[in-house]
Amino acid sequence: MINLQKLIRSVILGVGLAVITPQFSAALAKEKIVTLAQVTNNWPVVKSAGLSPDMDVPWSKPVRITDLFEGELFGVFDRNSLRGSYREDAKQVISLWTPQSIRVLTTINSYQATASFYTVGRRYFRPDYVQFSTSKKVDRLLLRVGQQVFQLEGANNQFAVTKELATALKNAPEENLDIRLILEGGQSVDSEIGTQTVKAWRSIY
Repeated sequence: MINLQKLIRSVILGVGLAVITPQFSAALAKEKIVTLAQVTNNWPVVKSAGLSPDMDVPWSKPVRITDLFEGELFGVFDRNSLRGSYREDAKQVISLWTPQSIRVLTTINSYQATASFYTVGRRYFRPDYVQFSTSKKVDRLLLRVGQQVFQLEGANNQFAVTKELATALKNAPEENLDIRLILEGGQSVDSEIGTQTVKAWRSIY
């Protein structure tokens, strides 16, 4: 394997102002491909980039995705469950972070009482509940990375990753990262990206 550091050093020291030849560019590209293959070869493999409330994937770890329709991708899946209160339904935020995009699925779990029963000898009623899970369209995604706030406009719950955002995610502090999802109709959902996912970004971006 070519030693890139020695190759770059010899070009700079020998020429001063280096002229990048086609052979040099080819060597760089080959080295990058070989290195990427070696790094990702041991990553867990996921067979779909689709998001669903009950999906079973390695969470907060870099993975190789071999999607039937999209080909091979590299990414990190994240999940955060937000408990509801007496007047508020529980929510779940699932996301997939790839070098090209951020995909988000937000579901709201509602509970409806369907029946109740009476225990003989006691004045006691217990309702039976049925859970309904509804996905919501996300129009905007806000991320706070350090002192920077990124506001992303999306389509079909998917948001493009710019070079500036990729750099910020790669260098994000190892701590929970706050995000806000603006749903269709203006409702907002505040959530977090866990520390392990933030650490895994360094392998992706």
